[in-house]
Amino acid sequence: MRKTLGLLMVFCLVLSAGGGQASGLLESLWGTPLPAATESPTPAPSASPAGAFRFRGSIGWDMSRDLVKALESIPLMGRDNGSWSILVPLSPVEVSKFTADLVYMFYNDQLKMINYSFTQGSESGFQYLTGALDSLYGSHGEPAAEEIVLFIDQIYPGHYQASQLTRRCGWTLGEGTLIFLYSLSETSYEILYVNAAGYTSAYNTTGL
Repeated sequence: MRKTLGLLMVFCLVLSAGGGQASGLLESLWGTPLPAATESPTPAPSASPAGAFRFRGSIGWDMSRDLVKALESIPLMGRDNGSWSILVPLSPVEVSKFTADLVYMFYNDQLKMINYSFTQGSESGFQYLTGALDSLYGSHGEPAAEEIVLFIDQIYPGHYQASQLTRRCGWTLGEGTLIFLYSLSETSYEILYVNAAGYTSAYNTTGL
């Protein structure tokens, strides 16, 4: 059976004791059935500098877990694994006209990456999200799969293979934010937001 390759599954493997294959995503992580989608929050006042990237209206890069929880209007649960930690709601959230699992990812208590995982998608849904992101951030490019894997490897080295990431779209924002939309299967795709400025040493440069 094809493994679910959503980024939330990665954290199930990394952060849960003993790992194992995740089926049901948040059900496996929290042991709680997934209820209906949670409405998007009303934007709250931002603690980030003016002009910086905003996620869901108020969340900015390098924010702490406590600040993200305070700015979100939905309950978030967390789990730690050394320097990395995550925050997730216990139900899918509304994204555009769809629903998705949401993961906030922190390194040393600073927000570095964010992921939306769509596990019951379609070709038309992927194209709709591409257009929606284009309308916000300009025309997309086609990033190399290796570029996306480079960032994911910071969390779980070697889990993704470049060949697994298809239909890739990418946007680069001037303040150092990268956005990737990519497919993992015919019905599964993700949006990954990366604080690129926080990953200047993502490459191993020893001896270069």
